[in-house]
Amino acid sequence: MGLQQLRCFLAVAELESFTRGAKRAFVSQPALSASISKLEAELGLKLFTRNKRNVVLTPAGHVLLKRAKRIVEECARAKDELKHHDVQRMLRLGVVNTLSISHVARLIEQYRRQNPNLRLTVFDATDVEMEQLAQAGRIDMALTLLQERPDSRPIFKYSTALFSEPYRVAMASDHHLSQSPSISFADLENEPFIARSHCEYRRIFQQLIKASGVRLSIAYVTNQDDRALKLVEEGVGVALIPEHYSSPGIVKRPLSDVAELRTVGFEWGESDNLDEVDQLVAFASTARWP
Repeated sequence: MGLQQLRCFLAVAELESFTRGAKRAFVSQPALSASISKLEAELGLKLFTRNKRNVVLTPAGHVLLKRAKRIVEECARAKDELKHHDVQRMLRLGVVNTLSISHVARLIEQYRRQNPNLRLTVFDATDVEMEQLAQAGRIDMALTLLQERPDSRPIFKYSTALFSEPYRVAMASDHHLSQSPSISFADLENEPFIARSHCEYRRIFQQLIKASGVRLSIAYVTNQDDRALKLVEEGVGVALIPEHYSSPGIVKRPLSDVAELRTVGFEWGESDNLDEVDQLVAFASTARWP
């Protein structure tokens, strides 16, 4: 009975779902299912029963649940106390505000679970504000877009990529373009358009649109992604969004005129807190990203 098996067991037991449990445990669903099966085989007992809606604990599962919580929590506390028994652990993370909050929240929640004595403070910021926060010494690291920065501003000296993604055209599921395999700027010329004013690639998109001879019909300008997604879902207009964004009632289609990818990852500079930075980087690098 391994510690990772118990973490997987707890994730499924608490969320009553193998799919959601895999996301919390940052493993694939097949890997989680295999871990649970191996644990059940070792114990010689069934821990879950499955129905159409969810999975529920068996009587044996309920017995293990209480013990597993204590074991995982005590292991986390012991690890934390041994490493930092005389120091208050702290980490200040900047997060670019064009990342889906659901992905960010999942990462933060799971990392705090495994580091209960860590004081983790998170700041939302634009890409420009992120450098200002780092320059002022208010953050130790940034979860942001990785891009070339001028040598005259080497505040972020190190970086590691987590995932890359294209931009998509988002529209309501009943939109007349929703069945198209891909969308061009020309297809959008007469469509009401939801502009995300804080998009890092906005200027690039504007240049490409201008070069294509298309004039978009701006219906709404917002700097909040939840508003943009809701406006699209309600049929107010279409929008250009990063691929990992999702919302009920929205369809995303490839944009044939744009091949650029944006890469998301961590950036950080020299500091006295590099041990904490390295730990979060290592943890996040094992997560499942889009």
